[in-house]
Amino acid sequence: MFDASIKTTMRCQPTITSRPTVTVFSSIQGIAESLRHADPNLPLQVVQDEALCGYGGTVEFNPSALSTETKTILQQAEILISEPAVVAALLDHDSSALSSLKWCQSTYAGVDPLFNSSFVSSSTIIPWKLTRFAGCFGPPIAEWCIARIIEHERSFVATAKDQLQKSWAGSRDAVTNYRYLSSMTLTILGCGDIGRCIARAAKAFGMKTVGYVRTIPSSSNIDNRNVAEETGVDEYTTDLTSALQSGDYIVSVLPSTPTTRGLLSKGALKAASTEKGGLCPVFINVGRGDVIDEKCLLEALDKKYISGAILDVFVEEPLPTNRGLWSRPDVIVSPHVSGLTQASDVPKVFLSNYQRYVENDRSTSELKFLVDWKKGY
Repeated sequence: MFDASIKTTMRCQPTITSRPTVTVFSSIQGIAESLRHADPNLPLQVVQDEALCGYGGTVEFNPSALSTETKTILQQAEILISEPAVVAALLDHDSSALSSLKWCQSTYAGVDPLFNSSFVSSSTIIPWKLTRFAGCFGPPIAEWCIARIIEHERSFVATAKDQLQKSWAGSRDAVTNYRYLSSMTLTILGCGDIGRCIARAAKAFGMKTVGYVRTIPSSSNIDNRNVAEETGVDEYTTDLTSALQSGDYIVSVLPSTPTTRGLLSKGALKAASTEKGGLCPVFINVGRGDVIDEKCLLEALDKKYISGAILDVFVEEPLPTNRGLWSRPDVIVSPHVSGLTQASDVPKVFLSNYQRYVENDRSTSELKFLVDWKKGY
């Protein structure tokens, strides 16, 4: 347990009366410094409390250990920059903890911890607006996905083991039998900004790309001949079975929403099996873990619906040590690091919205990347 008497450290820039103060309460180091560098006159209040810490994509927060001073500052915050998991835990602990809040800027793209919180599920009206951290995660997640595909095809893990054993091509079958990326198809489940970045990266290696979407995008603003060049997606489909059957690799970028939770559970991946006309693909998940439950994923591996799983997200994080995924040779477990928030990216996302907020007399109606409380994303 943390000591609830911990002192809170605050540093405040001189306040400009026409510009509201921005409160930063985050486990991500360097956000305030990046904001100050981009806008030296931005009124900032930086809250540091040992009840909140974290690393990478993992947050550790104990709201019951917050100091009295921190609680007071948060209750007075009009604009807050923080992680969704922190806000959710804070409000579940004390529903009045952010009583003055008008706008919360998430530091993550995914905001599902808030929708899974008792505060949001029990509230008929949420009195403040939430904006996603959008437009920054596409390139790093695309890099991670392509790196993992290459790693899997070229058996880098086997090569590393051979080196430790001083065995030249000891894993001969693994390291000498591989496919060119240009001979394969990548199916992308979810073709928003991140999905399209992954598609463009795959196209750079000559892969064919198939995008699974709820609605096929209109080509009215894009010359049909240049659709793949602009979006990276060769073909779009709304048919999940067709999408699963098309790919040598399937990457899910789907968020956690009422329509995506469990989408690949209940035997859905059977469509990807060779028996059903699929290619027995490798499944990659960089979206949200609840798109498929662990039991169904293990069943898909055991029954060879898919040939492997490369996972960066899980229903429960950190993944408990007693989970079967840890010990399987056909599974790669990664600790939710494919796309981490960089402090240097925060000004790019936040400051343009902050300007809109100020220019519209502190109205949130013109903010970009607003989360729809009814839709769940």
